[in-house]
Amino acid sequence: MRGYRFLFYAVTALVLLLTVNCADFDDIVGIGGEGELAWRYQTGNYIFSSPCVADGKVYVGSTDNYIYCLNANTGSLIWSYLTESAIVSSPWVVAGKVYIGSYDCNLYCLDANTGSLIWKYTMGWIVHSSPRVIDDKVYVGSGDYYIYCLDAENGLLIWRYKTNYQVSSSPSIVADKVYVGSSDCYVYCLDADNGSLVWRYWIGYPIRSSPWVVDGKVYIGSSGNYVYCLDAEDGSLIWRYETGYMVESSPWVADGKVYFGSRDDYVYCLDADNGSLIWRYQTDNWVDSSPWVCEGRVYIGSNDDYLYCFDSETGYLIWRCFLSGCVQCRPWVGDGKVYAGSLDHYLYCIHTE
Repeated sequence: MRGYRFLFYAVTALVLLLTVNCADFDDIVGIGGEGELAWRYQTGNYIFSSPCVADGKVYVGSTDNYIYCLNANTGSLIWSYLTESAIVSSPWVVAGKVYIGSYDCNLYCLDANTGSLIWKYTMGWIVHSSPRVIDDKVYVGSGDYYIYCLDAENGLLIWRYKTNYQVSSSPSIVADKVYVGSSDCYVYCLDADNGSLVWRYWIGYPIRSSPWVVDGKVYIGSSGNYVYCLDAEDGSLIWRYETGYMVESSPWVADGKVYFGSRDDYVYCLDADNGSLIWRYQTDNWVDSSPWVCEGRVYIGSNDDYLYCFDSETGYLIWRCFLSGCVQCRPWVGDGKVYAGSLDHYLYCIHTE
């Protein structure tokens, strides 16, 4: 499976080399006056990392090995921090600190204002998973098969739990439990304090999607083409919905609906209670990007190089913006702007109003 993903990235790189110079950036406009470009910032390589905005700054990682901090309004560089390998993990920013993983096997904690290193913790292999910080603890998965819990202040290990394969999924922490998927085909529920197993559910296919937990239910995708809804207390199956191909996208649940993308090229909206289809929209390529849903709109990228904005109730296309490269991250939306990275090496800031 690892070789399959690397093959995809290699093919994507070739496509970008052949097409990126053909893009006319005058075409980066939305439909009906929305979706217009505010600014873009060029990094040195692909951006899979999802941006995070806090205190007027936007943070993002790049496969050029850097973590970036930019002015959220202008896109000007505030600081950058060089790690020893590619960054696919997405940053978590809280209490003046930035937490992010790297393919150099380290989880980093940086000062959010200066980018100076506070601590780093070395794991047994790459950190693809994105950290979550709750109650002064950092939870993250690793390619060394473990799920980790670290002290957020000093990076000391509190506990770790070993799965049977790589953990690229990012954890969700709700009601003192940690929910996360693994490429060993299980969804796990662990005790957040000590890491003991509460339950696990066998899906039968690798899981790189990250769970959304709300109202006593766990929603998660899988490479077996299904999105699952599980009982958060015991892991029993409530429903599952079959798409046409793998679901690498991580769900967003809002107002009784589940939103996600699939490699069958569609963006989906399902009923959160029973999994029935409400609407779907076909893009022109895989949708590995995860949605951001707010104020009646769904923002999501596609491998067709567009960033989309839909009406969350009907699936009506409000606008789409051409970014000249695959959009695989989850966009971040706030203060009248949407931020998204692309495989054309740029971080984009687009007006939403």
